[in-house]
Amino acid sequence: MAERHATNSADDSLLEQKERRGNLPAIEKRYYYLTYGLKICSTLELPELPEIEPCDHPDVFVTTPGVVDRLEDGTYLRNWLEVGNDRCQITVEGIARYRVEEGQRILLDRRMPQGVDTVADPGDVRLFLLGSALGALLHQRHWLPLHVSALNTPAGAWAFTGHSGAGKSTMSAWLHYTQQWPLITDDVAVIKPDETEPLLHPGPARAKLWRDALTALGIETKGLVRDLMRADKFHIMMNKGVRYDAHRLRALVQLERADEGEEASLEKVTGVEAFKIVMGAIYRPELGSEFNTDEQLMRECIRLAQQIRVYRFRRPWSLANMDQNLKPLLDEIKGQSR
Repeated sequence: MAERHATNSADDSLLEQKERRGNLPAIEKRYYYLTYGLKICSTLELPELPEIEPCDHPDVFVTTPGVVDRLEDGTYLRNWLEVGNDRCQITVEGIARYRVEEGQRILLDRRMPQGVDTVADPGDVRLFLLGSALGALLHQRHWLPLHVSALNTPAGAWAFTGHSGAGKSTMSAWLHYTQQWPLITDDVAVIKPDETEPLLHPGPARAKLWRDALTALGIETKGLVRDLMRADKFHIMMNKGVRYDAHRLRALVQLERADEGEEASLEKVTGVEAFKIVMGAIYRPELGSEFNTDEQLMRECIRLAQQIRVYRFRRPWSLANMDQNLKPLLDEIKGQSR
């Protein structure tokens, strides 16, 4: 880990706004990080992100002013989400309120008392900051955030997508530990449409794994952070061999559960089916539709589907024969590496 950098300058008015009510101390320090190809200046420590040297012109500010209960001139899309012109506000009861503006700022209000606790656990606050709030910011920049796990394989960057519970994290963790392939991202990565080729810019290098997957991999749960929403799921940092630069995306694989008695299979798809898989991989599509036109999203998804290989991988759900079930996938990656 690089030496932690913090500054105490009061030049930037965005960071002069402090939390002064309740029992939260005023925050003076600034920390600098890199994620999704963005340089971030934050008044909160974000240990999940790689640190960088202080810079004069960060792309994004994360600060902690007071945020009003309602977004001015905003419209509720969900009971937790308000959207306005080039901005939105995400409210997570008992955790924090996040206002995301113009793809450049995240204003964070941690004063969301729950019972006797006046301030939420910092790890829970960061969970939604690095998830939904940053996802909204990426959409505001008109980028294409993808809900994927991705690895740097011998055939280049391969990403895995699928519905919640499809096994993206389990797949990436298994390949990371058994094949020694570096993890690129476990949750979200972004494609920037203005780049000439599909470069995958990674987010935090952490995985969220169920207890049975950790057991199968021989990883102890002691000391791991338990997932806020799912008690039997744990967060694990996977920094071994991780690089934070962009990787040229070579393939996107949709994961599906095979029927009982069905063997694992890998199928290459093209045309409309490939487009549907790419479209289905968009992270927080409800936000994408608010900050981009449907035509923009379709155009970028069609373009991406034409630039990469798209597959459908069906496998039995049991972890007992995982190595055998991965053979069709491993054979294809080996063949493409040639």
